[in-house]
Amino acid sequence: MQEKSYFEVGQFLFLNEKYDQAIIEFKKALEKNPKSAEVLYSLGIVYEAKNMPEQAKEFFRAALELDPKHKLAEKHLSKLTGT
Repeated sequence: MQEKSYFEVGQFLFLNEKYDQAIIEFKKALEKNPKSAEVLYSLGIVYEAKNMPEQAKEFFRAALELDPKHKLAEKHLSKLTGT
């Protein structure tokens, strides 16, 4: 499967609150394209939804490293760090 397909399946699973399965699909997408800020951001969102802020922050930071203008990653990271 292609990165986009894994990403789309991950989004579907996330929207259906199947967080652990979404993480698996997003990580498969990341294997196909390790430089995808959007996939990293999505992993951050899933970990945030699972109330795992440390993991979420790591993924938001990684997304911002690849795309410093990723406004949503910046917004969520700011919310989690209180800055």
